[in-house]
Amino acid sequence: MQEYFFNGVTLYIQPETLDLIRSRVVIQDVIRRYVPSLKKKGKNYLGLCPFHKEKTPSFTVSPDKQIFYCFGCHTGGNIFNFIGKMERLEFPESVRFVADMVGVEIRDEKRGDTSLNEALYRLNNLAMGQFRSCITSPAGRKGMAYITSRGITPESIERFGIGYAPDSWDFLSRTIIKSKRDAELAESIGLIRKSPNRPNSYYDNFRNRVMFPIWDISGNVIAFGGRTIGDDTRKYINSSESPIFRKRSMLYGLNRARDSIKDLDRAIVVEGYLDVIGCHQAGLENVVAPLGTAITDEQIKMLGHYCNEIIFMYDADTAGMKAAMRSLDITEDTNINVRVGMLPEDDPFDYIMKKGPREFIAVVDRAVSPVDFRIDRIMDNFQVLGRVNTLLNLFSVIRELKLETERSVYLKKISTLLDVDENSVRADFKNYLMKQQPQKNENTQIVKNEQSDIVTRSYRDITRLVCQSPKLIEKVVIDYPIIDIPDAISREILKKISELYYNDPEFTIDKIFDFFQNGREMDFLNEIVNAEHSVINPDAAYTEIYINMKVREIDDKIDKYHAMLKSSAGANANMYLTEIEVLRREKEKMLHYVYNKVS
Repeated sequence: MQEYFFNGVTLYIQPETLDLIRSRVVIQDVIRRYVPSLKKKGKNYLGLCPFHKEKTPSFTVSPDKQIFYCFGCHTGGNIFNFIGKMERLEFPESVRFVADMVGVEIRDEKRGDTSLNEALYRLNNLAMGQFRSCITSPAGRKGMAYITSRGITPESIERFGIGYAPDSWDFLSRTIIKSKRDAELAESIGLIRKSPNRPNSYYDNFRNRVMFPIWDISGNVIAFGGRTIGDDTRKYINSSESPIFRKRSMLYGLNRARDSIKDLDRAIVVEGYLDVIGCHQAGLENVVAPLGTAITDEQIKMLGHYCNEIIFMYDADTAGMKAAMRSLDITEDTNINVRVGMLPEDDPFDYIMKKGPREFIAVVDRAVSPVDFRIDRIMDNFQVLGRVNTLLNLFSVIRELKLETERSVYLKKISTLLDVDENSVRADFKNYLMKQQPQKNENTQIVKNEQSDIVTRSYRDITRLVCQSPKLIEKVVIDYPIIDIPDAISREILKKISELYYNDPEFTIDKIFDFFQNGREMDFLNEIVNAEHSVINPDAAYTEIYINMKVREIDDKIDKYHAMLKSSAGANANMYLTEIEVLRREKEKMLHYVYNKVS
């Protein structure tokens, strides 16, 4: 059973289930529903790519390999990947989608230890009921007063399940704890804490806090966020992480925002619970928030399943600025269109309350690219930095751009912003780049980098060969400790292939796409599987790579002995000379084998 973690929940899907679905899918027929232009060409199918605009078809479907690939935008994968991208579904959801197409019934495999998870859901639901009933009671006046003072309507209180944990040590523990197991489970998810002074005694973790239930995408209450209305230095606290809740993988409000995000093809990310609730209350339902100020790469990937654009709208304060900058760092390597907007004042909810939703959306629409945002923040400090330091800071942003055309556009913009001759700016930028290059005294590091690149290329070549001829994994697991392979991409792919090869008698390379949905591994797999040319003799090629790597290891050892020889004399010197000679003979034998035996 393969484990997947998404939307705060661990899901499990039987490999046999995936195989059965594959066996019933005619991949070209399914894809043709989305790509009407798909036509047979040789043994494959060719059509216009649905993932980017093109006039000449570059999108291919291989019935034999059960994969798709676009040579234009380099998007590819198996049928589950395709449906996931087209319908903006996460992997387990796309499996169910395809299963429905081909009439495969999927049992409820999504919760691993069902009894444990159901018990956790039950406790969270009980807690939510207690918190909600409290906020409408005399004991909850403080909580209700705070919420209504912020402008939250009774309808939103009901819709988002907002409650209140009174300033009591046992409000929750005395009402929901019915057994020792309940107590242990409630403690494990952070609802209660064990008393350090009284054995078998517990006290409430959430006290004098407005309580915000956190739902997963399926509508299960998986955790809580509590906002203090007292003098606790911890403004917000969350439930403990558990089998049903992992903070970095969750987004507050996604269960209610998902459909709107899909429809608008845009997600707006704000900082906190009240911002989300306030936006939804104003009719802006494509709004979510991380559980904390810093968004994670997992949350970004999750949103990428539903939309192509993410706009960050953080508070107009120092913390909001820092959060925005951290968010930009996280999203740099994604294919999602990211923009950043800064409010002139307040947080999103207060801004909407003062100015209205139309004005808020106007600010959202004026959001800028990450590069422009960074430039604007540097220019905000122009008076402090001065012209020279401002220019250097701007250059540090521009140098990260990969396209020369894009660099050229921004260099022109800089000349306008600083009122400096454009040619001078370009000349200064060229000098700036030269100074960033490694100096001659860094030759040793350059050599090390080159050696590292050679090793990486060798492992990548081995991975390519294994993907072409999976049986080669039998040699790889003997010749290399896979877990110690320094190249992360090769290591993860080879590790997964070895697991599948030895556990699945009907393993084919297309199954590897089930385990790498995004990222560098997926890009590399697409490159491999869709290569125009294949190696005629993979076994011989593998042997040649293996021996060449061993030869490099021998050369490294010889270099070390030469270095030791320079500082040694007498018996030690003779010993090093002997070792060098033995290594040279071993190297000669290997090279002789490569050049005379491998064909």
